[in-house]
Amino acid sequence: MKLRNYLMICLAAFATTFFLASCLNDDNKIPPNCYDGELNNGEQLIDCGGPCEECNHCINGIWDPNEGETCVDCGGECGECSQCANCVQDGDEAGIDCGGTFCGPCADLCGDGLLNGTETEIDCGGDYCDACPTCTDGIMNGSEIGIDCGGAECPPCATDGNCANGIIDGNEFWTDCGGSTCIGCDTILTFKLDGVTQTVLPGNLTFSFATNTLNVTGTTLTGGTIAFTLAAPAAGWIDGATTTVTDLNQPGSVVGYTSDLAVPYTTAFNNSTSTFSIGRFRSTPAPGFIRASFTATLYNSSGNDGVTITNGLLQIPLN
Repeated sequence: MKLRNYLMICLAAFATTFFLASCLNDDNKIPPNCYDGELNNGEQLIDCGGPCEECNHCINGIWDPNEGETCVDCGGECGECSQCANCVQDGDEAGIDCGGTFCGPCADLCGDGLLNGTETEIDCGGDYCDACPTCTDGIMNGSEIGIDCGGAECPPCATDGNCANGIIDGNEFWTDCGGSTCIGCDTILTFKLDGVTQTVLPGNLTFSFATNTLNVTGTTLTGGTIAFTLAAPAAGWIDGATTTVTDLNQPGSVVGYTSDLAVPYTTAFNNSTSTFSIGRFRSTPAPGFIRASFTATLYNSSGNDGVTITNGLLQIPLN
């Protein structure tokens, strides 16, 4: 009898253990190998993470600032960070958490996935790590001849241009700027008004190009306003095209200047004239580009007062 009872107890224990270890349900969703002391089952650490219960953030080897950590697995509820692992350059350290009296060599930190040592980016740059790659940073640097292309390390540029040789080549819009690989060209609007240089800063300039009409308005540093509405020249929007605007020709075109005293001078008034010469026009790649020189002699409504514009330079993207 005793033997039979013993066997029944053993069988019941075995059945219970087998059921809990092999059958997952709403009350038992954690796989049995989350308790086997081995790193398996897609776990982040032994028996935690992945399909198992979440690992304690203080031992997961990850910097979790959202959990209050000030460095990897320390700070906040994880306890105070040691000097050589606090993600701060302090004491007599030569870099973040390295060198000095107590910490190890900075070169040893070049593969730890953190921005420390003397690195300029994570695990690269600085005094000890390999140079950081430059082919994906959106900047023309290193030996590149265009933005993230050409040179010794990056893939070839989309054109045969060189953005640092001081000439217009490839599909550059102007010298070493614009096109598919160079930095954008500067926005410029400047001219002389009765011999005095006037400048419009890019922030005080608005422009648009639609249905073959260029519209530009800018306020100079002295408070005057210059404005163009320029329809397509007779030759079209091409390099070297010249157009003259008066009150009698170029329908849809007008050039005007309004003084800081709100006196308007414009080609809409008799005897006024303005000439534009297109030095460079490109519509692709977007947003396009125009560079033009211009002059003007503009009168007010009475025809008794006028202003002279010389040395005008307009350089803007076509948006």
